[in-house]
Amino acid sequence: MKIKILLLSVIFIFSCLQNCNAQNVTYHHDPDADKFVGTWKWGDTANGLTLIMKKENGVSLLKSGNYIDDTIIGFHKIYKNGQITEDKTIYSTTNFIDGKKSFVAGTENNDPNLLVVFMSHKNKNIIMKILYIDPTHIKIVEVKNQEGARFIKPGQTPTDWSIDIPNNIVLTKQ
Repeated sequence: MKIKILLLSVIFIFSCLQNCNAQNVTYHHDPDADKFVGTWKWGDTANGLTLIMKKENGVSLLKSGNYIDDTIIGFHKIYKNGQITEDKTIYSTTNFIDGKKSFVAGTENNDPNLLVVFMSHKNKNIIMKILYIDPTHIKIVEVKNQEGARFIKPGQTPTDWSIDIPNNIVLTKQ
């Protein structure tokens, strides 16, 4: 009899733990993002921009894991006055989980041809909006610093608010 009670107790506890760990997961599919995948370039090695975008399905952007998204992850390279000022394209073979991307993006809910990009640039975050023109052209239609409070610790270099990514440029798919 004690064995039956012990066995039933173990089964009861196990089933409770299973139900307690069950989560409601929301999956946001983004098939419109597929058209932005690829390598895009503007300018040259004197003044230019390269964006490498790839799509990853089932990415958990939030630590809670309750929301899973289809996401564009990307890597960028900026040339300014003949010098490479930023280059994350060397990490383009990595995945979201590796944490070496320079941006994440997804299409705008109301406009499947507008990609909203959240990018790290000059040790701060910026937001870009990219418009899909046709299979070989996209256009950066907006670039701005992300809003929010900034704190500078004593001895820390002040934030450089300039943005080296031009607005209203058309990039060509390579």
